[in-house]
Amino acid sequence: MTTQMTTNGRSTNLAAADRALELLTQEEAAVFLHKSPRVLRFWRNAGIGPAYVKLGKTVLYNREDLIAYVRSNTVQPSVRAAFEEENCGAL
Repeated sequence: MTTQMTTNGRSTNLAAADRALELLTQEEAAVFLHKSPRVLRFWRNAGIGPAYVKLGKTVLYNREDLIAYVRSNTVQPSVRAAFEEENCGAL
């Protein structure tokens, strides 16, 4: 574990901070989400999609934000839909 003393005398766990800030390029984020970089650009312009970081002209995505975005878009099928899917071939 890496620690660093801050100006206020408190130590900070840098290893945990580094894991939380794993920044991906637009291309890497597109691969992660199985989308094209063009779709990510469209989402940003439309104000939708995952959160992103803008450093000057560089757009980056935090891996944890991408995971949270995927989880927030996870759909749990209803019991009825699952039942209909199972019995679809029985008709």
